[in-house]
Amino acid sequence: MPQWLNPEATLWIVKIVITLWMVAVSVLDHRDGRIPNRLTGPVFLGVGAYRILWEGLWQGEHVRLWLLAAWAVVYGLWMLHFIGGGDGKFLMAQLALFPSMEYVAVLALVLLVLTVPLLVWTMRGRSPGALLRGVWARLQTGEVLPTEEELQTHGKRYAWTYAVPGIVYTWVYW
Repeated sequence: MPQWLNPEATLWIVKIVITLWMVAVSVLDHRDGRIPNRLTGPVFLGVGAYRILWEGLWQGEHVRLWLLAAWAVVYGLWMLHFIGGGDGKFLMAQLALFPSMEYVAVLALVLLVLTVPLLVWTMRGRSPGALLRGVWARLQTGEVLPTEEELQTHGKRYAWTYAVPGIVYTWVYW
């Protein structure tokens, strides 16, 4: 067997490819504000189908149900306009690659560490009173959730915040 086909070398190659994929998605999102289907579709559909069909048969129903439930949550976040469609597909692809609660824990922790400072930075210069008036105005109008227009006009290009936990998980836990 060739030296580069040994299991350890193959794992390194897979980790490098996954890392490059996540970096490419992040760069394209930052540059163009779009995440192409050609980057997320093969991973989301291919790895997802493998997990649901093949692993679901051999490892039991829990793999299939867990992944479908995780995808439903991400789909709900997209429908509520908390995340964009490309971000949703990117997260679904990552969940197909790493279908475990350990990955969800890493995702939640790293997102918390990354997004709290981003939120503080975004809110800098605004008084607490102005922030409360904004919340009160949304409550009065009944538009508590973001609208599609708000997502389009005020949404941020933050796919990199989803890529960082994926890269950490790939190299530390996988």
